[in-house]
Amino acid sequence: MTSSQNSRNKIKLLSLAIASALMTLPAQAQTQAPQQRQTITRADELPRRVYTLPKLPSDYLALPLAELKPLGAQLEADLRADLAAYDIKDAATLREIYASLATLAQLRGDWAAVPGLTAQARALQDKAGPRQTAGVLTDLIAQQQLEKRDAAWLQGAVRQRYGAMNWAEVQDQVKSTKGQIEVYNPELVLGVFKAQLDVLARNGQGVVPAQVLQGVIGARLQKETLPPNQAAVVAGLQAVLDAQAKSQEKPDIWTPRTVALQLSAAAKPVVVGIWDSGVDLKLFPGVPERGLAFDENGKASPDLLRPLGAAEPRWPQLKTLVKGAMDQRAALDTEASRQFRSTLAGLKADQAKGFTEDMALVGLYTHGTHVAGIALDGNPFAKAYAATMLWSHKTEPILPTEERSKAAAAVYGSIVEGFKKAGVRVVNMSWRYGPSFHEGALAYHNVGKNPEERKQLALKLFKTERDALNAAIAGAPEILFVAGAGNEDNSADFQEYIPAGLSLPNLITVGAVDKSGSETSFSTFGKTVVVHANGFEVDSFIPGGERMKLSGTSMASPQVANLAAKLIALKPELTPQQTKALILEGAERQPGADGKPGRVNLVNPRKSLALAGLKDGA
Repeated sequence: MTSSQNSRNKIKLLSLAIASALMTLPAQAQTQAPQQRQTITRADELPRRVYTLPKLPSDYLALPLAELKPLGAQLEADLRADLAAYDIKDAATLREIYASLATLAQLRGDWAAVPGLTAQARALQDKAGPRQTAGVLTDLIAQQQLEKRDAAWLQGAVRQRYGAMNWAEVQDQVKSTKGQIEVYNPELVLGVFKAQLDVLARNGQGVVPAQVLQGVIGARLQKETLPPNQAAVVAGLQAVLDAQAKSQEKPDIWTPRTVALQLSAAAKPVVVGIWDSGVDLKLFPGVPERGLAFDENGKASPDLLRPLGAAEPRWPQLKTLVKGAMDQRAALDTEASRQFRSTLAGLKADQAKGFTEDMALVGLYTHGTHVAGIALDGNPFAKAYAATMLWSHKTEPILPTEERSKAAAAVYGSIVEGFKKAGVRVVNMSWRYGPSFHEGALAYHNVGKNPEERKQLALKLFKTERDALNAAIAGAPEILFVAGAGNEDNSADFQEYIPAGLSLPNLITVGAVDKSGSETSFSTFGKTVVVHANGFEVDSFIPGGERMKLSGTSMASPQVANLAAKLIALKPELTPQQTKALILEGAERQPGADGKPGRVNLVNPRKSLALAGLKDGA
């Protein structure tokens, strides 16, 4: 897993179909529940489960729902046994279980059971927006099916239910939900299944992880219930948006607290490392060394900005599609969003693989430059140093091996040594992964005699990489490393993400909020996520110098790196620990839903500068 997942996640059109299908997330036990429940505090403590599919995943998309009911019954029995057997100390995992049970209730036609299960999942939400919106559309479709209502009824129900919510808290979820449903295309789902899940199933001779079965059932139900209701749901949500058109926008708390250094300030140059997917260094002041780059095999490369290769002639169109995807998510009816909708609507199954890889490629191409623009903004003393990882954009995951993990470990050490030689003081790391990403790739290639062996192999390979990264960062005490938490709305420490889940005195992990300071629905959290910054629709550069708004903790992390670089430019004697302390002391802890101090801790550049005895703009 790399920041390429960030690019794929920016377009959530396949979320109901394959969101977790290729990720080996925590699965559940096959054995009977013990008398005393086992406490689970890490994802790797949950045993894995597999199921045998008599047919290919894509075949089930065209078959009657009855074909999936026996498999669904097995899965449901296992999930319920898990709730009895394990005391899972992770709300995100429990939400997934209850959401899966709601899906399985739909599969067996028990529509009356759905609202109770979605309510249990909602009760585990601690973010204001999702606490109101999660599972609501599922509830309404369940009510429609139970009461034999038509699409016109559903349109009105959608308008009434979403319209009654607190708009300030749910507007981003309403907009993104409309955007996702509006571009749903069964052909695209079918194409992704054929290109990815069918290959996984063939490799495993029909034996697939639980997450693949869940993805198949979810996609088949989506195909059953969404097409006849798609226009009605979109119209209902659009009516809510229209009714709120004159509502006051969310307040912008970031502009007033942003500090831009003046060229006349008494400051020193500061080198900022952008450890990412590639940077267009022509846009930023640099240092003589410029940077290092490594390909997907851990070999040195001269390409500090990722080459587009054969996609180069399509860059203008791909760039418009990325902008259109962002506008679509924000419910903006622009020329770019219309082109994006038209493109997706016209895709056939055999075009899905190429489209998916194109979007992943352009995501990797733009990501690092966008991050760099945020990290260096308003600081004429900052110079960029690129540490480029040329991650794969292909749909087929690379097979993890001991050789590859050792190569990755060596790369981590080499990059940090490069930072030292270049005099880098601050490094931004807008990427993350955990052992589950190796485990998913191993499952795809059918490596391991059984799921437990596969899990242990993934843990071993991951440990090699984690220990090397931890040692490299710890071995550079003169550098402050800033990491993005992740975009999966889960716990970084439960999933054991790196670098986000590491705990070191010269590392700080950042979660994302929007312009009003509200935690985003996607932001990963956890005990290592200690500060938050704006990561929603942040404007910055893309290669070539144009600007675009992107979202993610990838955009929040460089806001904190930006503050660190300004503090060090103005006060070069600051150590990483002192800089980190100033950032944390200046941050403002926000109240949680219960009114007590919550987990959101908003960075405040002006306050941190004042604590350092520095003036705004210096």
